[in-house]
Amino acid sequence: EFGSDIFDRPVVPSGEAMGIYMKTDGVLVVDVCSFKNENGESCCPADGKVCTGDYIVSVDGMEISKRSELLDIVAESQGDSLSVRYIRDGEEKVCSITPEKNENGAYLLGAWVKDDVSGIGTVTFVDGTNFMALGHSVSDIDTGVMMRCSTGGVYTTDITNISKSYSSEPGRLQGSIAYRRSLVGIIDGNSASGIYGHLDTSYCQAKYGDAERMYIARGHEVRKGQAYIYSRMSGELEKYEIDIEYVDRNSSDKNIEFHVTDDALIDLTGGVVQGMSGSPIIQDGKIIGAVTHVFVDDPTRGYGIFIENMLEE
Repeated sequence: EFGSDIFDRPVVPSGEAMGIYMKTDGVLVVDVCSFKNENGESCCPADGKVCTGDYIVSVDGMEISKRSELLDIVAESQGDSLSVRYIRDGEEKVCSITPEKNENGAYLLGAWVKDDVSGIGTVTFVDGTNFMALGHSVSDIDTGVMMRCSTGGVYTTDITNISKSYSSEPGRLQGSIAYRRSLVGIIDGNSASGIYGHLDTSYCQAKYGDAERMYIARGHEVRKGQAYIYSRMSGELEKYEIDIEYVDRNSSDKNIEFHVTDDALIDLTGGVVQGMSGSPIIQDGKIIGAVTHVFVDDPTRGYGIFIENMLEE
C-alpha cells in the first residue's frame, strides 16, 4: 500500500477520530445456540458443523454477503438439508445442516451471525491520500475474531462525549456519525496491526493541506523518555506529553510502554480511552508508533506499536 520508500518522505501525523464501518466477507458466525423446536425439545442444527469465527460464504451454491440473505434461504428451506460453504482459519470447508422449526414455526440453524461492524477509531498518519489507522485489527466485539472484510468506509465524526477511564473501568470516545452524508474515505484492508485505505482528495487538501509533516522512525530509533501523543479528538490538533518507560523491540505489537504525564489529557480522558487506538506517538520530531492498548488497572498507562511494525503487516 505504501511501498518501502515510505521512510524516505514526510507524512502527516493525524490523530483524527473517525467513524469506521466495515462489511464482512460473508457472514460471521458469532455463536451457535440451542432453541426449542416445534416439539418443545432443545436442539441446535449447527452444533458441531460451524463454530464461532467461521465465515459462511454460500448456501446451496448461492453466494451469501448479508445476514438477511442467509435468514431468507433458511426460512425457505422447508427443513431440507442445506450445503453450507464456509471459511475457517483461511481454509474453505463444506458441511450439511438441516434447519429445524422452532416453537413459532420458523426454520432456524441455531447460529447467531452478523455481517458488519462499526465504531470509532483514530487515524495514525496520512501519506498523500493514503492512510493507516488503529494500530490493531478491527475485530468482532463479541468473539475477538479479526474481521474478514469485503469493503468499508471511514466517516467524519463529532465527538459528543468522552467517558473517562478509571481503574478497572476503561472509558471511551462517543460520537455522532452521519453515515449517509459524511463518507470521506474507503478502507482497502484490515490487518493485525491496523486498517489502511485512501481518503477523498478534496478532504485531504482541506484537512491536511497545511498540516505538520514529519518522517517515520524505524523501531531501533525509539528510546525511553519524553514523547507526545498527537490527537484531534477536540477538533484541533493537541499534543499531550507522555513518558516512554519501556521499549520492547521483539514484540509484534506491544513495543512501547508509556505513562501519560500531561494533566490536560488526564483531566480530559483519565488517560487512555477506547477510540484513541491509532493516535500517533511522536518522539524527536518523528512518528514512532501508535497507541494500541490501555492498562485496565491504571488508565494513565498504555501500550503502543512501532509504526515500522504496522507497515510490515
